Amino acid sequence: MQGADEQRTPVKVKAALIDPETMTVVWTNVPASEPLPDRSGDTVPEVPLDHAVPMPEALGVPRAVRSVASTGVPQHLQTDLVSTARGSVAMVVSIYRLPGGMVLVLTENAWQVGHRSTRGNAGSGPGRRGR
Repeated sequence: MQGADEQRTPVKVKAALIDPETMTVVWTNVPASEPLPDRSGDTVPEVPLDHAVPMPEALGVPRAVRSVASTGVPQHLQTDLVSTARGSVAMVVSIYRLPGGMVLVLTENAWQVGHRSTRGNAGSGPGRRGR
């Protein structure tokens, strides 16, 4: 049974079911369907992969979908969208082949904590104060 807080939490992961033969989207969850043209109710028009997955070519998603479809080995892709000294917002894409041969593509923007290097920062870090 879900609590009141769980029911209000928005789904952040975009899910799309891809037909690897035609490279078209055959199903999406609600967050992934928002930018799609002509969506009505539960039906999703068969649209190209790039309508459901942001930056597919830059991430190598079409190649990865074909590879996952033929080998069954899942792939995980990632690219930094915004980087800061403390970390970055990254687009993370996970691709899985389902038993029926369709390919599930999950896309999420995620905060990735950066690893700070203290080399060259003489005054920073624990135990280095006042040196």
